[in-house]
Amino acid sequence: MSIITFQRGDKTALTKNFTKSEFECPCGCGQQSVDMELAEKLQLLRDKVDRPLKITSGYRCITNNAAVGGSQNSKHRYGMAADWRTENRSINPVALGILAQAVGFGGIGIYWHSRGAFVHADTRGTKATWLCTTPGKYPSTTYNKFVLPTIRRGCTGPANRSATIMLQKLLKLKADGLFGEGTENALMEVPGGGLFAEAKGLIPDGLTVDGICGPASWKAISGASKYL
Repeated sequence: MSIITFQRGDKTALTKNFTKSEFECPCGCGQQSVDMELAEKLQLLRDKVDRPLKITSGYRCITNNAAVGGSQNSKHRYGMAADWRTENRSINPVALGILAQAVGFGGIGIYWHSRGAFVHADTRGTKATWLCTTPGKYPSTTYNKFVLPTIRRGCTGPANRSATIMLQKLLKLKADGLFGEGTENALMEVPGGGLFAEAKGLIPDGLTVDGICGPASWKAISGASKYL
C-alpha cells in the first residue's frame, strides 16, 4: 500500500492509462487520496481486457461518503477503493469481479441491480467478497475461495440467491433468484455445454455438464475465461 495525496483537478498520470483526477472525490473538496496499488491493479486488469475502464467512485471525503450511504469505515475514505466498469459496458460485472480476484484485489463486491452494474475493488490486506443484486443488501461470499459461490438446483440463502440472479441474467432468464429446473436446464445447454459438446470434446477444461455452477462454469458463462 502506498497512499498518494493530491489536489483536485490534478491530471498527472498514475499509470499508463489512469490519471489522479479519475479517482478524485466528486463533491468538490480539496485534498484527495489514492493508493498506488489500487491504480496498478486496475491497470493490470485494463491490460487484460484491452479496453477503457471507467471509475465511477474513487476517493470519498467523509461528507460525500455519508451522502452516498457508504459504510463508516469504507475503503473509499482512504483512497484504497474504486467502483468501476468498462467504459462502454461491454463486459458484465460477473466477469469483471472474477478478473478483479485474478489480479489480487482483497475486497471485491459485484453489483448488478436496478441502479447499475459495476464492481467495487479495494486493496485491504484481507479477503472480503460480496454480491449485491438489491440496493442496500450485500450478502457475503468471503467464506468461499472463489468470489462467487457454487450454486445448484434448490440452493438457498442470501448469497446463493444473489448469485442465482446473476447467473439468470447471464443466461437471459427471468431473474427471480430461484434455482429450479429451468435454470438448471439452461445452464446445461449454454455454449460449451450439453451432451453434443461433451461427446465432441468441446467443453473447456475444468467444466463439467452437471447443472452445477462452480468456478469453471462462472468463468465460461460470464466470458471471463477469455481474459484469464
